[in-house]
Amino acid sequence: MNIEVIEKEELSQYENLILPYIYEELDDSGGELSENNYLCLAASAENEKGSLVPVSVLVMLLEANLDLAVLSIYTLPEYRRQGIASRLLDKALFVARRLFVFEEGEDEDFINLKAIYRLSDEFRIPFEEFLKKNNFTDFYLLDEHDDPQVRAAIEEVRFYKTKEDHPEN
Repeated sequence: MNIEVIEKEELSQYENLILPYIYEELDDSGGELSENNYLCLAASAENEKGSLVPVSVLVMLLEANLDLAVLSIYTLPEYRRQGIASRLLDKALFVARRLFVFEEGEDEDFINLKAIYRLSDEFRIPFEEFLKKNNFTDFYLLDEHDDPQVRAAIEEVRFYKTKEDHPEN
């Protein structure tokens, strides 16, 4: 398994793994994706011929308040239930911790990792199971009139200045 950051010039290689309207937004954005506060990660795995092929993509937006919003996450069906998407989320948090800037005098702070989704029950239930497995705890119904309805899930993630400051150490 190989996880890498997707650069703008490589974006077309991952089009089939990104929601179409998100892909258009990324493709139309000027400059590098990171300059526009997008974090795009891809996981590749070996196929039967021994070549690395993209199997999962995560697209996140680093919001102005430093919250991270999951815009698109997808894994090819034959590669699901192997923890690939969870590894992409872990890597995204690793990168976000490197981007997080503490104010003077702060020892720790937190961001919200958010996922907003509109899925039919067929897809919503397994997606929410995935989110729960990845520590999302707060689930909200944002719009009860749409079919399927718009929902959101939030995980509060703590960031620490140094590893030694983390209370688990």
